[in-house]
Amino acid sequence: RASSLFLDDGAESFGFDSEGHFVGAGQWSQEQLYSPFSPYNSVYGVLLNVDPSSPNANTVSLFRDGVRISKPQPVPEGMRGQVLYPTINYKNMTLHVNFGPSSFTTMPFACRMLQDAAAADIESAAAAKAKASAKREVLFPVGLPDEGTFGWLDDFLKENPQF
Repeated sequence: RASSLFLDDGAESFGFDSEGHFVGAGQWSQEQLYSPFSPYNSVYGVLLNVDPSSPNANTVSLFRDGVRISKPQPVPEGMRGQVLYPTINYKNMTLHVNFGPSSFTTMPFACRMLQDAAAADIESAAAAKAKASAKREVLFPVGLPDEGTFGWLDDFLKENPQF
């Protein structure tokens, strides 16, 4: 399944917003769990804990500059043990995404980055197994709201199934 572009998109989504709230399986936190995002020079990290021996198994936590700023939040039941596709939405900020091999900041414990995830915890797509020397092509569609972007994308994908 594909990842939704919207934070609160039903029972199969979860995440943190910039105002201090968590949403999981369509339920928003009633209270603010952490202070709103700092706009300058902060490193934010999301920790997904899938270690069955951990007291925080099947939870997700938010960190700022290596310090946990939200208590572990439960991953929705229907998403546990499933392949998860991270989506990051942002507005009015500069973003640098880091999936590894090492964290931008020191954490209070040892954990693996996505790039260094245990083989049992990831699912590798066939495209990822292609030879390193193979030519790659990336398409970044850009469109204006209400100007037919989704229709164009649907038509493009029908004509170009390799994308």
